[in-house]
Amino acid sequence: MQVSLNASDSNQSGVVSTSYSVDGGATQTYTGAFSIGTEGVHQVNFWSVDVAGNTEAQQSVAVKIDFTAGTLQKSISGVLSSLNYYTTPVQVTMTASDLLSGVANIFYRIDGGATNTYTGPFTISIDGIHFVEYWQADVAANTITSSFEVRIDKTPPVTVANFSENNLGNHGWYRGPVQISMSATDNLAGVQNTQYMIDNGTAKIYSAPFNYSTNGIHSLTYWSIDKILNSETVHFVQFKIDQQSPSVSMTATPSSAVVSSTPVTVTVAGRITDALSGIDPASVFFFVIDEYLVTEPRGPVTLQPNADFSFTLSFPATKNAGDRQHVYTIYVSAGDMAGISKSVNDTVKIN
Repeated sequence: MQVSLNASDSNQSGVVSTSYSVDGGATQTYTGAFSIGTEGVHQVNFWSVDVAGNTEAQQSVAVKIDFTAGTLQKSISGVLSSLNYYTTPVQVTMTASDLLSGVANIFYRIDGGATNTYTGPFTISIDGIHFVEYWQADVAANTITSSFEVRIDKTPPVTVANFSENNLGNHGWYRGPVQISMSATDNLAGVQNTQYMIDNGTAKIYSAPFNYSTNGIHSLTYWSIDKILNSETVHFVQFKIDQQSPSVSMTATPSSAVVSSTPVTVTVAGRITDALSGIDPASVFFFVIDEYLVTEPRGPVTLQPNADFSFTLSFPATKNAGDRQHVYTIYVSAGDMAGISKSVNDTVKIN
């Protein structure tokens, strides 16, 4: 710091000398600008004497010197996990000190955004990797700048389960083994693993697509965990497998008749059940194959609530001359809700 003194004399005898002292030290004769090189608040006393011997009353001035920036610190509060990720919003507190001129302001900006004047703790809550710049300016305009990174990941992974459609039948039932695959994504810390259970069994870590073939209605439970242990909400999905044909039984009564001019009335009765997906009522029907290709009725079969059925058919009781018999073959076919069908048959012979 350079200090200059300038003296004048209104009585016109002229200034003979100017003297000064710094911080109460030895009196110095002023010969030109002098330097004060140490920080602090210094008191400079000065006065002049004219040719006539008149001595000016001593004056003083405070010279404040501060060319060192103060200190600047920050603290971050939040739940810190591995990989330096916070799993909660973080609160940032900044403190500054300056022993000489004092702190004027603290400023900061986040991710290159607008400059903010720090007035108190602030919160960063958005997931991501954030870059925070902050600096302090003291009253003497000295500045100190710093920066830090805040990683926040409060969001668990997202997992999707897929079922192959190779063996997909009707009404959401699979008619064969089901291939199950899962994929998980996590935008920040990354996926640690995906876990699953079938029918509330033992939890397993998913590693690759797998087949499941047990008949029945099953539940798949699955979720993923990221590398800082954010755990996804558990997903539940149902899948159904029916690889078995329905159970179909039937008899035609009478099974034979003699040639007559009167048609024979045949009662067809039986039972149709399916223990897994159940019978699709719209799939149950009958048809007749007449070896003479004359009388071949077909139509729906109505099941009773107890799974029984019964209906009658009328056939000509004839046979061609020279034939040992005339055969009518009656078929009953039924499909389950998975789309698996089964047919059985019985015959009526005209002898």
